[in-house]
Amino acid sequence: MKFCFIINPKSGKERFNPRIRRLKELLERDSLAYEFQITTKPGHATALAEKATASGLFDRIVAIGGDGTINEVVNGMIRVCMQDKDRLGNYPALGIIPAGLGNDTARGLGIPRGLKDAYTVLIQGSTRYIDAGEVNGKFFINGVGVGYDGAVMSEMYEIRRKGKILSGWIYFKCLIRQFRQFTPLLLRLEIDNNSLPPRRYLMVLTANGTAVGGIFNLTPKASLDDGLLDILLVEAIPKHTFLLNIPRAIMGKHLSLKQVSYYMSKRVTIKSDNPVPCHIDGESYYNNQFSIRLLPKALKIVAPYPKSQKIGTI
Repeated sequence: MKFCFIINPKSGKERFNPRIRRLKELLERDSLAYEFQITTKPGHATALAEKATASGLFDRIVAIGGDGTINEVVNGMIRVCMQDKDRLGNYPALGIIPAGLGNDTARGLGIPRGLKDAYTVLIQGSTRYIDAGEVNGKFFINGVGVGYDGAVMSEMYEIRRKGKILSGWIYFKCLIRQFRQFTPLLLRLEIDNNSLPPRRYLMVLTANGTAVGGIFNLTPKASLDDGLLDILLVEAIPKHTFLLNIPRAIMGKHLSLKQVSYYMSKRVTIKSDNPVPCHIDGESYYNNQFSIRLLPKALKIVAPYPKSQKIGTI
């Protein structure tokens, strides 16, 4: 078995060299064949993953980084798989060693944060297919957020672009700042060809997984392999109501709020008169229209078995 590790050296807060040194020790202890490929700029992980997937040389392509790095690797892998669907089962599986700030994708898959435990999952975990999503030609496996959460990630992106190291404290400050200044957006939605009346929304989250923002469980009914996207709609909400219900959002107990609606579907279209903030698996993005669709069983991954049942294992 041969591994291709695609590594973002700028992810998270941990020191890069000691982490890679520990990983090398584990790989050499187990006599495994591997290559390390280091990203140098945004989008580089996608190019590396595309090349590694198409080469046929690797059994596992492993993303080491945060949600953005994982998303780039996923885009490269799915792009190749979509071009030759007859070989889908023969393409390498995605492995993850989380090294970012929120690590929502890894958390949703049950992959532990620590290097040694994540490595154990990579070597001993089950291989199965999960769904993915596509929005405006970009792929995702966790979710697409339009509105407030998109504005938060846009501010985080600007902070990172200026060379600052992101942290949980910076994320919290962005949450509070956007909470104070964000104005709900007038959006038009179509869910599986059913049009909803235009409304002002604080946020519209289209999710494949449950984990958002490092600690929140905004789409608690979501499953990565159920063939459906989960859509959380949060209409304009009083600020005091928002603050009081943060603990409920962390625990996934917020769906009974009158400002919240929840749908499950295969396609979603979101329209606005002007470009609005969005994030795709935590990466900032702006547009005035979002055409989102489910891609069932589009990606092969290595992860622990789901707690409820073993679905699609191979």
